[in-house]
Amino acid sequence: MYDLDPNLYAARLKLMTEMKQKAREITLPLFHAPHIDMTNKAGMGSFDPVTQADKEAEALMRHMILSQFSKDHIDGEEFPDHVGESDWKWTLDPIDGTRAFLAGVPVWSTLIALSYKDDPIIGMIDLPAMGRTYEGGPNGAWLEDIKGRRVIKTRPCPTLKAAILGCTEPLSMFSQGERAAYEMIRSGIRFSRLGLDALGYGLVAQGRMDIIIEAGLKPCDVRALIPIIHGAGGRLTNWHGGSAVDGGQVVAVGDEGLLPELYSYLARAMPE
Repeated sequence: MYDLDPNLYAARLKLMTEMKQKAREITLPLFHAPHIDMTNKAGMGSFDPVTQADKEAEALMRHMILSQFSKDHIDGEEFPDHVGESDWKWTLDPIDGTRAFLAGVPVWSTLIALSYKDDPIIGMIDLPAMGRTYEGGPNGAWLEDIKGRRVIKTRPCPTLKAAILGCTEPLSMFSQGERAAYEMIRSGIRFSRLGLDALGYGLVAQGRMDIIIEAGLKPCDVRALIPIIHGAGGRLTNWHGGSAVDGGQVVAVGDEGLLPELYSYLARAMPE
């Protein structure tokens, strides 16, 4: 983590908040619409829908960034990367949890990450349909909702037996070997919850859950999560303890002491 003067990213942080609000103005009306127009960008054999809201929200956020910081890099979900000249990179996922969005489940979110020299330093999970925003950075993590804005912290969890585990969808996101490792862990924890998408990571940061284990994530799925988990006192890595900045297999914990045992189970996931 770089020890940056807050003045270096203050203007970008302000822009991030403005982007969140503008994205909400696009996504929320479409979420509440009686019919959502969608296409399938993955082709036959898999379902990966792209909605009108995805494209409109990302296009607007890109325009807002380039209007103020034309030399910044931009990685997005729906459009080709913009290669800039500065050390700053934005990573955008206008609707993380598209299936939830299409099904009318309010756990979908807009993910915005700001990286410096490829290190995510500021992250935002905005859940428009829930009226909830998680933010994290070098100085901590925060939750903003109907109760106002407040600091959040992860909670102690001394053993796996005491832990609450989350995962979006084990059947579709894990290979056979990955799922076997996940099931070994799940069999020894307190209980688990599914279908939370990025909300699960916010709940770990908030001290309501303890572990998230997922795989097959893209960079735009995970970069916004890292500063939030770390700012709240937790850890988010890949399954072997390395950086999760490029996605793939990820594990997030509120209590870092859980990681050695988790790694020992996750290391048993056989490659397919």
